[in-house]
Amino acid sequence: MYSFTPDPDQKKLRQEILEAVASLPGVYNGGTSGFDRERWTRLGAVGIPGLAIPEVYGGKGCNALSTTIALEALGYAHPDNGFNFSVAAHLLACVVPLWLYGSEELKTRYLPGLCNGSLIAANAMSEPSSGSDAFSMKTTAQTSDAGYSITGSKTFVSNGPIADVVLLYAATDPTQGFMGGISAFWVDRQFHTYARSEPLEKAGLHHSQLGSLFFEEMHIESKYMVGSEGRGAHLFNRSMEWERTCLGGLHIGNMHRLIDRCVRHLRAGFQQGWSREAHQMATYDLAIIQTQLEAVRLQAYVAAWKIDLGKPAGRESAMAKLAVSDLYQRATLRIANIYNECGVQDLDADQSVLDALSSTLYSGTSEMQKTIIAQSMGL
Repeated sequence: MYSFTPDPDQKKLRQEILEAVASLPGVYNGGTSGFDRERWTRLGAVGIPGLAIPEVYGGKGCNALSTTIALEALGYAHPDNGFNFSVAAHLLACVVPLWLYGSEELKTRYLPGLCNGSLIAANAMSEPSSGSDAFSMKTTAQTSDAGYSITGSKTFVSNGPIADVVLLYAATDPTQGFMGGISAFWVDRQFHTYARSEPLEKAGLHHSQLGSLFFEEMHIESKYMVGSEGRGAHLFNRSMEWERTCLGGLHIGNMHRLIDRCVRHLRAGFQQGWSREAHQMATYDLAIIQTQLEAVRLQAYVAAWKIDLGKPAGRESAMAKLAVSDLYQRATLRIANIYNECGVQDLDADQSVLDALSSTLYSGTSEMQKTIIAQSMGL
């Protein structure tokens, strides 16, 4: 059996994050595409970029459930959804797999900086020609003297234009594809030469830098391989279990904040004499959103709990990702409309609508999550 009532340590962690974020300078998640490195460093000082990493490597030592709860607190207290997304992508798609599969040399060398905010990581998997079939990649890693020579390109790389290090996936045996043909490499911009694009323009998540990376016969030593040769697909899938599950904490926290603010707005209006009957649909819709939020929160917690048991959680993480991202889009749009119906504009709600647009795309599209779930059902 399991209980999802936060224990004392989880409550303390949540409060620490709320207080740490409250001390940051005010920021509005508006329509600019800059990146605040100082803010990243300040979040690193309280361990947020290394939540799930053992303390011996400089992390907070959180399990998947506590990480989800912590990111939920960040999403609630810090209304810069793009910046929050960059932190989560760094942690879940890069730092966690390095911790789980990297050599002791790589972990000792890089994890402390990744946890304290002095380093920023990016995950490079998607390619222009592969679409949702990420494992049909064209980027190759051919054996060379004392290592590999990597040629190819990656696109839609979160943190790509600003990353100090990159977790790069390349085909070491293209004939094998998913089953043993993909390997992962830890690329350090100080030692490995590659090109990167300017940040791509996006509708939302403005403070998360998205770009492309280009590799032209880049030499990398064998010691920078993460895991063993041909095990990249397994490594990637495991990291996606973490990302699809824990990243939802950000969205849950954001929705929770929007609901609370909208409720306060309506209550203030009622105290000023608004007709409750005239706003009944708004109150009913908020009640439905609140109910659905509690349901998807439990779904994310279940997926995290299974990860913490050390069991495969592909089905559960896919269901959590599908449910959370779907509600995220619907809830933010309805809350923004409630404000408009009241004759006011709420910038937080409006920006959240745009930020939620891509939630059904990253970490695997909703169609991919449906495929995973259907396959787990034997279909």
